[in-house]
Amino acid sequence: MSKIKELLHSKFASASALLMLSMTVVNAGNYIYNLIMGRWLGPSLFADLSLIVTLLLVVTFLTAPIQMTSARYAAIHTADGDDKTLASLRRFIWFVALSLGLTLTAFFAIFAPALKNFFHTQSSLPFVIFGMALPFSMVQAVERGMLQGRTNFKILAISYQVEMWSRLLVSILLVALGLSVNGAVIGISLSFVFTWWVARSAVTGLASKEPISKAMRMELLAFAAPVLVSQLGQILINNSDVILVKRFFETSDAGKYAALALIGRIVFFATWSVVTTMFPIVAQKQKMGEAHTHLLWISLGIVGGISLPVVLLTLFFPQWVITILFGEKYLGVANLLWLYALATSLYSMANVVINYRLSLGMGRETGFAIAAGFAQVLGIVFFHASLAQVVYVQVIVMAALFLALLWHNFLHRRTVSFLRTVIHHA
Repeated sequence: MSKIKELLHSKFASASALLMLSMTVVNAGNYIYNLIMGRWLGPSLFADLSLIVTLLLVVTFLTAPIQMTSARYAAIHTADGDDKTLASLRRFIWFVALSLGLTLTAFFAIFAPALKNFFHTQSSLPFVIFGMALPFSMVQAVERGMLQGRTNFKILAISYQVEMWSRLLVSILLVALGLSVNGAVIGISLSFVFTWWVARSAVTGLASKEPISKAMRMELLAFAAPVLVSQLGQILINNSDVILVKRFFETSDAGKYAALALIGRIVFFATWSVVTTMFPIVAQKQKMGEAHTHLLWISLGIVGGISLPVVLLTLFFPQWVITILFGEKYLGVANLLWLYALATSLYSMANVVINYRLSLGMGRETGFAIAAGFAQVLGIVFFHASLAQVVYVQVIVMAALFLALLWHNFLHRRTVSFLRTVIHHA
């Protein structure tokens, strides 16, 4: 009981509450964005825009590891009070991020026509517009990681507000002016620029021209590798279904499924703040030799507490939810809504376990995520006779992933406890 009272008055609780409040507003804004675009553009054009949004989430394969690497080492060196080393690390990661962003810009510029033909979109221009903004997306991840690792959650929360509001307002304006999908993609792209400027302006006192050592580079790589694996698994899990449905189904069905996915993912994005807060605090506690296991179980409890009402709402009132959010055109997928929300809830809790282990510098659990991601892709490739089959595949795979992670974590704790007992009595 004392642990719980202490936690409720801790930095973890206050930061989680701040980020959760901020992300609730951000998620609401993002959903308003998608609702307006879905209604204004209709299912066919909305499917094209949804593809770009999905590609944005795919890009997190690179931006999330950049942010998490920056966050972990910012947390460690902040705990040590070593701003000089942190500044050198920031400079190195920043140039790596910029290089990756420019490479992606070139990729989308060159392969835009091929992407248009493969995904059956009406134009190749949205791919080019999207690609031009990716360097800003990459470097903003560095600055956000610095804010997160230094536990500057207030400015971090503001950066997400800026991203959402700029995307929403610019997109609405440009689509209203008749630019259609291109206008919405311009809004997405400019939001990266605005967010980068805000985050960069807040990261102060970390200027350095000193290069980092080869040993430090190898350490960064050793940490980033399992994070990349984890993010690849997350991308496959969160986005492969939308991409594959766009490939295998008619455009109208793909648009309805995109709406289903957006509603069903409410849980994942609503609980993202818990993982974001937990990550640097656990890393700092490990560095200082303090207890941190209780943060894992509290985080799982919070995510489960948020997930259950969403699943129940989508189970008992699916038609009402879809009609209110997207309109009657999308009612064909109402019976699948609670199942999609259940799959997302299971993955959200699995993601807590994976990120907890990553914050400790342990990446073995990321193998479970990548295995689940590929299992989902293969499942959908072989079973897509209907949209229902696509959703059933995800529920089965996510349930297996979460149970496997819980069992693995239980076995790991038992093994560590046993070894400590043996060493103590030796």
